[in-house]
Amino acid sequence: MESIIRGLLAQQDPAKKHTLLTRLIISAIIVFANAVLYGSYGVVAAIVTYLLGVEWIGLPLIWMFVPFYLMLLYSGWRSLVMLLDYWRNYGHG
Repeated sequence: MESIIRGLLAQQDPAKKHTLLTRLIISAIIVFANAVLYGSYGVVAAIVTYLLGVEWIGLPLIWMFVPFYLMLLYSGWRSLVMLLDYWRNYGHG
């Protein structure tokens, strides 16, 4: 994957607009990176919620998944903000 990205960006003329393929690949990387980053935060929060909420306080098991889903929603929001910034302000040549 890294060699594909390096090859695409090496062929890209800095004075010209990014091609659609380059924009789509960079957009996919942004979405994937945010999902992994905030998804890992969600997993850690889910573990803490399970240990404290489910095991200690006695909440239903469904509460364990709430932090993970919230982090995935947040990653979607952060991805949208970053994608809008990239598509508006970068790669115009």
